[in-house]
Amino acid sequence: MLAARGHSVTLVELGDAPAPLLPSNEVWEPAEVKAPFTRGSGIGGTSNFWHGGLTILDRTDLEGTSDHDGRARAPITYSQLRDYCAQAVALVSSERSYSLDDVEAPLDVPVGGFGNTGATFRLKALLYPDKPFSSRPLIRRAQELHGLQVIPNIEIRRLVNSGPRGVKYAEGVDLRSGALKKFPADIFVLSAGGLGSPKILLHSTEGCPALGQLPIGKFIIDHPTGFVFKAKLRRRMDLRPLFGVLRRGHKLRYGFALNADRLSSADYRNHILYLRPAISMKDPGIYDFLKRKLVTYRGRSLSPVDMVYLVRHADLLFDAINFKYGLSYSTSYVSGLVFAEQLPDENARIRQLDNGKFSIKWSVSDKDCRSLEKFLAIFLENYSEQFESFKIFPDMSTRLDSAGHHSGACRMAMNASEGVVDADLRVFGTDNLFVVDGSTLAYSGHANTGLTIAALALKCCDTVSHG
Repeated sequence: MLAARGHSVTLVELGDAPAPLLPSNEVWEPAEVKAPFTRGSGIGGTSNFWHGGLTILDRTDLEGTSDHDGRARAPITYSQLRDYCAQAVALVSSERSYSLDDVEAPLDVPVGGFGNTGATFRLKALLYPDKPFSSRPLIRRAQELHGLQVIPNIEIRRLVNSGPRGVKYAEGVDLRSGALKKFPADIFVLSAGGLGSPKILLHSTEGCPALGQLPIGKFIIDHPTGFVFKAKLRRRMDLRPLFGVLRRGHKLRYGFALNADRLSSADYRNHILYLRPAISMKDPGIYDFLKRKLVTYRGRSLSPVDMVYLVRHADLLFDAINFKYGLSYSTSYVSGLVFAEQLPDENARIRQLDNGKFSIKWSVSDKDCRSLEKFLAIFLENYSEQFESFKIFPDMSTRLDSAGHHSGACRMAMNASEGVVDADLRVFGTDNLFVVDGSTLAYSGHANTGLTIAALALKCCDTVSHG
């Protein structure tokens, strides 16, 4: 966008060809928590691997609720973010403009008793583009048409200041030669991801003293995801309207979320629940380790033992394939797939260790689990007439895993005591340093963060262009 407006822009990228990013300089706490595999290096970054689901944050994630929930207001309004989100969807769709009315409109196709959400629940849409999206082609186009300069295979380590409020250059390592490189510029925009950007800033506090006064690395959140129940319906039901509504180049998938005035019932946390067609009441957690091999980038082939295990649980494999490719929506059984919101916790944070590595402390807390259990109880009570049997799986904290959307470590706030960047994504106390990625989100609700990150990037472009 900046290159198209006539600015001289250089993109310094970690990697060249798309590849998964599994940093070696991270120590996760507790030990059983593993680094998410959903980070990517190479031109196009994570967008080369993601599934493309787009959804806007809830209004309460920016403006709080009418009663007190302890959330700090964001420095931008919901309407401002919504406008930029519409621009971002248009960019992904290669359209000139896009309206989010379809996304925010209620589902107009009956789904048995599930369509009658009433005053407790609402159905929120997640957009899946008809064609897989990656930012890589957009970058290549900007190179060809607008003179964007791309320097690949550089790992940026730190920033060095040129006075009390300015950054003079970024310092990095050439991954091919090992040589130290310096990149001077007038304006710097960090977009190294929800964990990558705070790591760079923490490593820069000596070279940029103003950064040392900010809560960099604190308040990490994610929206943990996992299968939390199985249920048998009282009658076979076609759930296609929840998964297959086509609107202007996207397919919409709907999930159940509490209305804003009911969030207090679940400790003010925005959770969302997707009903996935299933063919048995078997616990999906039984094949969890095999699922990891199937979806991560580290295990492309299966051993004979894995194959035998997979055959034994073919019904669960079919559930997963069916959900991804939509082979059948008619079902008597459903799985409950939840994306749960976390609220900021000072115990969750990134900090730099003496050996140069970074400690990343993140987990699913007891408060997270209690809130989710309340949410599920409300769901069951509200839709009890639809179920013949309903089994909530125990040990909720062990069932939820990182969704790979860690946020909050450079969060956007009203002032420097509460966050790291202001409403324009500019780092407090600096004049020419911006952060634009998931780390700036103070609250992410149950939403995939990609659309919001794209919207904030467009907002940052406006700020930089207009001085």
